[in-house]
Amino acid sequence: MGAGINKKYKAWFHPRMELTTFTSTYNKKANTAKVNAIFQMPDVMASLILNYDIQANGTIKVTQEMRTTPEAKVSDMFRFGMIMQLPYDMDRSVFYGRGPVENYADRKLSQNVGVYKQTADEQFYPYIRPQETGTKSDIRWWKQENQNGFGFRILSNELFSASALHYSIDDLNDGDEKEQRHSPQVPKSKYTELCIDKLQAGVGGVNSWNSDARALPQYRLGYKDRSFTFYLIPTIKKDEKK
Repeated sequence: MGAGINKKYKAWFHPRMELTTFTSTYNKKANTAKVNAIFQMPDVMASLILNYDIQANGTIKVTQEMRTTPEAKVSDMFRFGMIMQLPYDMDRSVFYGRGPVENYADRKLSQNVGVYKQTADEQFYPYIRPQETGTKSDIRWWKQENQNGFGFRILSNELFSASALHYSIDDLNDGDEKEQRHSPQVPKSKYTELCIDKLQAGVGGVNSWNSDARALPQYRLGYKDRSFTFYLIPTIKKDEKK
């Protein structure tokens, strides 16, 4: 709020996504399928391409690609990734990355890389004023399950960030002006909201009263072409015993 980036980056808050292409194919012999969707995002002069390669064993390879317009004057982004709205009780996370306390690109050196277990409620930190919370960075793999061990593992060929909360990004966001509310006033989501991000901008705030108190340049997400590939691999309880 101090830097005004809630307004400067507003183009990225629910930009229009106009579906222009949707195709699906099924390989009966291999028992595999592919789904492709292409969206135009005129508010940010970019297109978004989503590819889902579904294997016979249930593994899904997800590729998210954003193509931007050279020389277009569009603001930086807060994050690049995807959100999954899962059943509320699929709220058990196990991850190999930095933890156990939330950490971000410019706020992570205090947290060691290890294997941690947390619930969605444990990942939420009740700041005096509701805001982004719970993200873990430098993730090698992340597993999301219910209490019966039903769920999936997330893998990528590169480090990524993730969080699982019982709150939606929209409800945590104040919008253009501060609502002067507190965390207990934020409604809980009816889902477990799982964020899977290739990148997320740093927290910044070197001087929160400065009009440009954004994250340092090396921790910003500039407007440019980006891509992110990850795998969703089904898990069952017996996998935990191996």
